[in-house]
Amino acid sequence: MNRLLATASQSAATTLRRQHTLAIARQIPSSFVDALSHHADSDTTTTNTVSLATSIHQHDVYLQELRKHIPTLCLPAIESHPDCLFVEDTVVAIDNVAVITHIGAASRVGEVDSVKEVLGQLGMEVVDMRSNSIINSEMNKGMSGGRSDSVAHCDGGDVLYTGRHLFVGMSNRTNELGYELLREVFGSTVEVVKVPPVIQGKDVLHLKSAVTHIDDNTLLAPTGPLGDQLLEQTFTSRGYNAIRLPDILSCNAVTVNGHVLAQDKCDVSKQRIKEACEERGLGLTFVDTAELAKKDAALTCCSVLLSL
Repeated sequence: MNRLLATASQSAATTLRRQHTLAIARQIPSSFVDALSHHADSDTTTTNTVSLATSIHQHDVYLQELRKHIPTLCLPAIESHPDCLFVEDTVVAIDNVAVITHIGAASRVGEVDSVKEVLGQLGMEVVDMRSNSIINSEMNKGMSGGRSDSVAHCDGGDVLYTGRHLFVGMSNRTNELGYELLREVFGSTVEVVKVPPVIQGKDVLHLKSAVTHIDDNTLLAPTGPLGDQLLEQTFTSRGYNAIRLPDILSCNAVTVNGHVLAQDKCDVSKQRIKEACEERGLGLTFVDTAELAKKDAALTCCSVLLSL
């Protein structure tokens, strides 16, 4: 492990029931209608089905609700990067340590530099996955994962930090080398768990498209085979309980400082989330981001929560 990785591992610390102190978000570019879509057919475009005005309105409401619970720094849009709204994918952060990711979609790699600059200005210890020579050259032999190339890739949407574990989902955007770098950086202070690529070939893009947490022990997960696989292979044996929801979009929620922002979509899912939050003394607000979801946006995609 090189000096930077060693320093990061020593300074990272996990705290149950941690307090988030700052959120980072980004404005929607007018080019958002050209953002990537996991659900789009290869020979068609979804541009005409996405309303930019509705997307901006829904995002504004999301930010208004988020700001009620945490100070939020909203970065300017990057017009040359239609997907730049999804800041979650650019970084994995625990306390004062941040790993700048090598985003799995080549068209999005340029989104990370401005986030890296901000984290540096905040005084965080930053490791850049794109330039780490140990992971990208010495540890790639014989490894396979979400991508076939031999460099580390990771989208933050594939990384779920519950306070007890750091789960890293193998997907089309995150590979084993990306997992290895996160394990090198954070593994001395939290168990870093590789989640098998069960979401590949399913109608979800990232791990957190299918599972998120509302407290240190409780997950939101879909009903059906995908949820069964995720829980049985990875989560149940580590002491997690799950609220099973029929609507997979509702499985993605933002939990910040004792409050949950959940998707305002499926009545059955909303009732189950409401009951779970009431039982745990958590506040709850439902937010509609259905228009953003046409470009694979879940609630966690649109912010990065920091504990500084």
